[in-house]
Amino acid sequence: MFEEKDDTIMARWLAGELTQEERAEFEASSEYAEYKRLANGLEAFQKPVFDKEALREKVWYDIQNQKSNKVIRLRPLYYTIAVAASLLLLFGLFFSQVSYQTNYGEKLTVELPDGTKVNLNSQSSLKHNRFFWNRNKTVDLVGEAFFSVTKGDDFKVETESGTVSVLGTQFNVKVRPSLFELYCYEGKVRYQNLPENQEAYLEAGDAVKLKDNILLELKHGDLGPFWQTGSSRFSNTELLVVMKELEIYYDISFDFTPGVVQGHFTGTFVHDNLDLALKSIFVPMGIEYELSGDQKTVVLNAR
Repeated sequence: MFEEKDDTIMARWLAGELTQEERAEFEASSEYAEYKRLANGLEAFQKPVFDKEALREKVWYDIQNQKSNKVIRLRPLYYTIAVAASLLLLFGLFFSQVSYQTNYGEKLTVELPDGTKVNLNSQSSLKHNRFFWNRNKTVDLVGEAFFSVTKGDDFKVETESGTVSVLGTQFNVKVRPSLFELYCYEGKVRYQNLPENQEAYLEAGDAVKLKDNILLELKHGDLGPFWQTGSSRFSNTELLVVMKELEIYYDISFDFTPGVVQGHFTGTFVHDNLDLALKSIFVPMGIEYELSGDQKTVVLNAR
């Protein structure tokens, strides 16, 4: 296996600068097939074919009919531009990423190259490198997702609140503004937040949360994330946090005066019926609500 950087290997291979021994080792590597597939994309940028004899006669005629003090310089600019464009296209494709995005109230199931399945929750995004998955099993997550990871080499989920590393397991990661939660349902995972010097090892039934940059370790008895059943569940959760979740599923906003939204909520709301969801939250909290005609704004008032 080459220890040289991928882009260096590619550049030397394209330029024909690999030794016979290096070339043999490279062509026997697992990455060669992907390099070859990328390089085939350059076939569309071949040097144009010219009538060499006609071109020679035209150049000779132009030279004979120029003034003696004028020098003609022929530069194969077309070829330079074609090669540059080819390399830009190739390396742009080489370093590109595959991304997935869900909208308000939308959920999406994604299968990664190794068979790992990811269920993206509403208002979430996932990204990973387009090529060489076996050498870098890392995804970037914003929002919330449930992972069912295929057993194998190290798999990582990068978030703005830290890194989750696994070897094959089922877990749920939730990353929202000022909120991070990690629930493990099967196998083992490791959570690391290097800037805050935080680390935790989780097994099935374990969970961690970040609250005011303090890592809290919890226990749970769930078989999977509740949001996959089409509803959200809360236990003694700040009402403002619950309202943020409502906004994510229904693409709504709230209009209220300070002091109206106070206290903590315990209960559930569904993801497919806005009126029922509003009743489930605000009636028990003793808060009156009114939904605008376009169903985009909820006005809250204390009783």
